[in-house]
Amino acid sequence: MAALLVICIHSAFTWGVGIQGGSDIINGGNGVGGITFKLDTVDLIFGVEIPSFNPFAIGITADYWFFDKTIVEPLGWFFGVGGFVSAFIGNNSSAVGFGARVPVGLHLFPIDFFEIYLQGAPGIQITVANGVRPGFIFPLNLGLRFWF
Repeated sequence: MAALLVICIHSAFTWGVGIQGGSDIINGGNGVGGITFKLDTVDLIFGVEIPSFNPFAIGITADYWFFDKTIVEPLGWFFGVGGFVSAFIGNNSSAVGFGARVPVGLHLFPIDFFEIYLQGAPGIQITVANGVRPGFIFPLNLGLRFWF
């Protein structure tokens, strides 16, 4: 009975943490490095990223996956919606960007607690810096995540 309780609690409270790297393929290919995590109480995947070093920027993403389906074990795909906010800090200026994105990708679980993924997240962005400017983004990321 105790073993069954531990197994049920473990599967009900899953969280993951990992790293990813990539580039915004339509905006000059700025490199992106960051960490991703999912808390056990919220159905969102979060990311904290550094989308640029010149100017320095830091961003936060939150994505909800509507679909997370297996294609053939251990390969699956996912599709969702999300949002982001980024702050850019330069020597002579600063800016804030925010918007919506559509994460879609493939993920592979070579072992049940280790995920490798390729994700694209096209989206729209509003940048506020000496005026308001709309734009498009398309970050493409490769990452890995450990699930506990």
